[in-house]
Parts: sequence; C-alpha cells; structure tokens
Amino acid sequence: MFHSILCATDLSPRSEEALRAAVQLAAHFGAELTVLNVHEEFMDKQEMVMLRVSVDHMQEHFRDIALKAREEMRERVSAIGVEDLKVHYLLHEGKPAETILATAAEIAAGQQGQGVVLTVMGSNGRDSLMDMLLGSVAEHVVRNATMPVLVIPHVTR
Repeated sequence: MFHSILCATDLSPRSEEALRAAVQLAAHFGAELTVLNVHEEFMDKQEMVMLRVSVDHMQEHFRDIALKAREEMRERVSAIGVEDLKVHYLLHEGKPAETILATAAEIAAGQQGQGVVLTVMGSNGRDSLMDMLLGSVAEHVVRNATMPVLVIPHVTR
C-alpha cells in the first residue's frame, strides 16, 4: 500500500509516538522510511553577516547541531528494535510545515508515480496563543497535503 513513509520529528519526547508508529508501519508495509528533522533557526551567510556574527563559528555550530540531530534520529529508530528496515535520515532548514510538504513531494516524485507517500507526524496540540491564531504545523500539513497524513496525538500519562 505505502512504498515510502515520511516521519517528521522535532526530536522532542512528544514526537516519540509518531516515530514509533512510522517505524512499525514501514516494517508492516515493507516501505522505506525517511526520518526528517527541520530546523528553522539555521541562517544563511547573508543573514549572519547582517547580524554581524562570525560566519565560520555559526556554520560550525549549525554543523554540530546537524550531526547531533542525525545521530539522535538513528538512536531513536534503533531503540524501537525493528530489523531490516531501510531508513533515510534528512535534516533540513526552513519553515517546518512547508519543508515537510516539499519533502513528501520530492519523495513521491522520485517514485515516478509508483507509490503513495504516507507522512506521519506528531501533534502537540495547541500549546500557545500563536498556535491558536496561526494553526499548528500538523494542521498546516494536513490542510495542504496531496497525499495521506497520519497525525499521532501526544498522550500525557
């Protein structure tokens, strides 16, 4: 049914349920899993120069963040304990909702119409006034996706 599953994670404890569901679905369907982490805080060189920060220092800082995020994604998938799963790890910069939608479209385009991409992501609920006014990342993805989206709510225990 699904040839590819995209799991968007912010690596927070609240996103654990979504990652677990994505791994289990990928194993069940024999699908490739792409784990995506999006960072909005990364700046390009022009922004760094305008803010008068050391470009070299900030690029090194961003590289460290990226390496730690990639390693954490690998550790979390490995901890779920599913064998023989083909997993790709992506780290992108940008607005999370738009980046998630664009990544799902890129994966689908790479399949040349041979499959459907399921996007799996967690929902934190409406944590802030800004979420209430502008909507959450999950809500934006659901409203604008052209393929199925599975939103896993965070359950407090």
